[in-house]
Amino acid sequence: MDLSEQPLETETTSPLVSESEIGRAVSVDYYEAGIVSDELRAAFDLFVGYWIVLVLSTLGVVTNSLTMVILIRQGFRDSVNVSLLSIAVWDQIKCLAGVIFRLHGPIRLVDPVSGVIWENGSRTYLVYLPIFAGYVSYGLATYLSIERCLSISMPFRVRFLFSPRLTSTVMVVVSLVIFSSFSPVLFIYSLEFVHSPYYNASIIVRKPGTLYYAQDGLILKMYKFLGIFYPAIFCTTMVVSSAIIIFHLRKSAANFHKFDQQKTSRDATSGAKVDLSSREARVTKMLLVVIFIYLMDFFPRLCKYVASLIEPEFFAYRRYHNLMLVMSNTIWVLDFVNASVNFFVFMSMSSSFKKTFYEVFSRRVK
Repeated sequence: MDLSEQPLETETTSPLVSESEIGRAVSVDYYEAGIVSDELRAAFDLFVGYWIVLVLSTLGVVTNSLTMVILIRQGFRDSVNVSLLSIAVWDQIKCLAGVIFRLHGPIRLVDPVSGVIWENGSRTYLVYLPIFAGYVSYGLATYLSIERCLSISMPFRVRFLFSPRLTSTVMVVVSLVIFSSFSPVLFIYSLEFVHSPYYNASIIVRKPGTLYYAQDGLILKMYKFLGIFYPAIFCTTMVVSSAIIIFHLRKSAANFHKFDQQKTSRDATSGAKVDLSSREARVTKMLLVVIFIYLMDFFPRLCKYVASLIEPEFFAYRRYHNLMLVMSNTIWVLDFVNASVNFFVFMSMSSSFKKTFYEVFSRRVK
């Protein structure tokens, strides 16, 4: 079977459902364990793909909620807050989808059939939605890196251009463009009730729909292309922007050191400018940490997609099926770590963010 006819990247396979049953549901020609055994892959799915990701996504729901509350409380006089709030919204969507999808675990404890129906029925939307939301947040973070790079390298030329209104418009446009480019994937599968001998009951299964094969699998081909195109563009832009930002931060630090050694009246009158530049440097360093976290998440995903192009067998239900799932679950962990840690970065590196946090939750903290 051609790669374009293969199932899309799957997040995890439930240990309660056999590979052969899933293979028949998606019309797979064959499946091999490959270099990773079924037992190891199943254990990895359960403890990493389910439990660890469930904990991280739940944590992300809490931290992103706190981040959004604090950023809204601070207001949007600064375009940086607009960007950070937009990223937090998409990270929240990612984490909420991760938690809701994994409710099939507790449901199974009460009713195994309902748990399977929940898992299979929500898989198409609640597994792919975090992937697409992740790409959107990557795109927004890329814009943030460009904005910060230009602001620190040409502050008197471009800073007035990055108003909150312009940033809000860019956030909306980038979100719509990236998400809409992936959204057709959500409609290529159809859901049907079939009788399962394993459960002796009717369960939902996902089967390729009309759009799956439309135009010789055009939607799948676009999905694979965008899965490499976006990370390559975002990663390259972030690396270049980060390098320029680091250069100017070091240059600025050297200038501050000279100003500190010069005890003249001119320095005293320019003290406000130095303080303002120092604050700008602290904000930029904090955002640089956020960008580096995205880069750490980007690289493994980019490597995975490149590997799938170089080695056709590195795909779902092919020779390296289990290895692909192990790597996919590892990437999922990085994705949800990325979506849940910004709150801690802001608390440790932004005094204004921390101050607002204690103002909002002062009574509860006491």
